[in-house]
Amino acid sequence: MVGFSSLHFDYTGFVWDAKCRYTAKRMSTAATVEPLAEKRDTALSLSLRKWGRIFSVFVQDALMYRAVAVIWILTDTIPTLVMPLIWMASFNGRSEIAGYNPGELSAYYLVLLAIGNFVTCHTMWEIAQDIKEGKFAAFLLRPVSYMGYHYLGYLAWRIMRLALFVPVFCVAAYLFRGNLDLSGIQPSGYFFLALFLGHLCSFFITYPLGLLALYVVETRSLFNFWYIPLVIFNGQVAPLAMFPPYARQLAELLPFRYTVAFPTELFLGRLDTAQIHSGLLHQIGWIVVGYALSVVLWRNGLKRFTGVGL
Repeated sequence: MVGFSSLHFDYTGFVWDAKCRYTAKRMSTAATVEPLAEKRDTALSLSLRKWGRIFSVFVQDALMYRAVAVIWILTDTIPTLVMPLIWMASFNGRSEIAGYNPGELSAYYLVLLAIGNFVTCHTMWEIAQDIKEGKFAAFLLRPVSYMGYHYLGYLAWRIMRLALFVPVFCVAAYLFRGNLDLSGIQPSGYFFLALFLGHLCSFFITYPLGLLALYVVETRSLFNFWYIPLVIFNGQVAPLAMFPPYARQLAELLPFRYTVAFPTELFLGRLDTAQIHSGLLHQIGWIVVGYALSVVLWRNGLKRFTGVGL
C-alpha cells in the first residue's frame, strides 16, 4: 500500500515536473517571441517616422517655392484653356465632333487640367541632375530607398500644386460657365482608383527614364523627345476619340493614355464597364513594368556609376 502510494506520488511528481518543464518552455518561447515582436514594432515605427520626416521636409520645401508652383500652374493652364477656344471655332455650326459637343469639350479640358496637376510627373529631371552632379553618390550611403525618396518628393509637390490650383480652376470654370456641360460626370470609386493608379503610373514611367542617366551622360534631348508622345497620347492636344482608329489603338498600347486621359474620360462618363476594367488593368500592368524596369536599370546602373561631378 505504501509502495503504491509512493509510486503514485512519484508518477504524479513526474507529471508535475513535465508540466513545469513544458510551462517553462512556453515561457521561454514567449520571452523569445516578445522581443522579436517588439523589435519589429520598433523597426516599423522608426521606418514610419523616418518617411514621415522626409515627407514633411518635402512639403516644407514645396511651400517655400509657392511662386514657382504658381508659375508652372499658369504655364500648364494657359495652353490647355486655349484648346477649347480653338475647338469651338472648329465646330463651325456642327453640334458635335467625335461625340463631344462644345460644352462637353470645355469640361474635358478643365477636368484634364485638374487631374494633370495631381498626376503628371517630371522626376526624371531631378534624378538626372543628381547623377550628373554627383549628388547621387550621397544617396547610396543613406538608409533610405532612392525610389521612395523621389516618390515622396513627387507626392508632396503634387499635393501642394493641386491645392494652389483650386482657385485657378474656379476662375477657369467661371470664365467657361456659359459653355460648360458637366451633366455626364461620374465621380465613382472607379474614378478615384484610376486617378491614384494614374498617379503611380506617371511616376513609374518617369523614374526609370531618369535612371537612364546612369547609362547616358547627356539626357536632356532624350527627355525633351519624350514629351512629344506624352502630349499627343495623354489627351492634352485633343481627346483620343478624335484620333483615327490606328492612332487610338496605338494610344491604348502606350502608357501615356493611362496617366491623364483615362481618368478624365472615366470621370466624364465616356467609358463603359468593360473599358474601365481594361483601363485599370493596363494601369496596373504599366506600374508593374515600370517598377521591374526600374529595378533592372538600378542594379545594372550602379555597376556603371562613376561619381561624375563629385
